[in-house]
Amino acid sequence: MHKNLRHSLITAAGLAAALALTACGSDSGSDKAATSKDPKPAATPSSPSAASSSGAGTDAKGGSVEGGWISMANPSKPVVLTVKGKTAVVVEGASGLTCQGTSDGKSFDLKCPAGALHAKGQVVSVGAAELKVTWQELGTETYQKSEPGKLPTGLPTAIPKP
Repeated sequence: MHKNLRHSLITAAGLAAALALTACGSDSGSDKAATSKDPKPAATPSSPSAASSSGAGTDAKGGSVEGGWISMANPSKPVVLTVKGKTAVVVEGASGLTCQGTSDGKSFDLKCPAGALHAKGQVVSVGAAELKVTWQELGTETYQKSEPGKLPTGLPTAIPKP
């Protein structure tokens, strides 16, 4: 019983971390403009390569890997994936293992503790609400987008019983 409670608490901590990262993800720039003492407008990128250098890859549907994602393929083992810029974090809910590293929007290169299954992954597809990643040690996993500052839908509401 203590093991299930511990895993539930670790999952909750991972979700909180994902929310914290994604809540900071939308920057309208209004606070920057209000506090800036420089009257010059910000420079705009003049080439497509400059505009796409943020590291958040997109596809034809306009989706981006940036943000908070959750996989509930196995409800007792949720997986939280959070991407902010080129930084990526995965929290495996069942084991509580956390992997951290980078993403270029097309792949994930994460450093994980022994036993984690989410070290190397390739983005199969990304849309506004769904992301599919094929992990080297796991296979393809489907994630649902989590809105910034909100818990994703479909999370278990009860603490698992042994």
